[in-house]
Amino acid sequence: MITLLTDIADKILEHSRESYPHECCGLLAGKSAGDGAEKVVSEVHRMTNTNHERAGDRFEIDPRELLKAEKAMKLRGLDILGFYHSHPDHPARPSDFDRQRGWPEYSYIIVAVKGGVETEMTCWTFNSFDEPFRQEDIVAEG
Repeated sequence: MITLLTDIADKILEHSRESYPHECCGLLAGKSAGDGAEKVVSEVHRMTNTNHERAGDRFEIDPRELLKAEKAMKLRGLDILGFYHSHPDHPARPSDFDRQRGWPEYSYIIVAVKGGVETEMTCWTFNSFDEPFRQEDIVAEG
């Protein structure tokens, strides 16, 4: 389960709408409870989609931008819990590309955006490289 505090869901949806018809992307920051089964997201960090050739169906995060955000989070005692991105005019389901690029135990929020309006938000995770994504429950608090 992943819990989104305060207005985190609104920030992700806003970024998804603003980026349409391109994919947006960002970091989910917060803390894991105990065994990592429950994650609490207290911040999101917008990242720049550096994939200019296929921005409508792919995203890439600049490693320098990622490192800078990670350092800033660590100073506040936060961890990267996962990532979010949008799927313009496609379902909020992970693509084969998403699975190939994914890392175990992170959460991956995907927002479906149709015609500039978000239609669905889902979350996905997996525990080892040899297993498929499974849907993770999202809870919004605050």
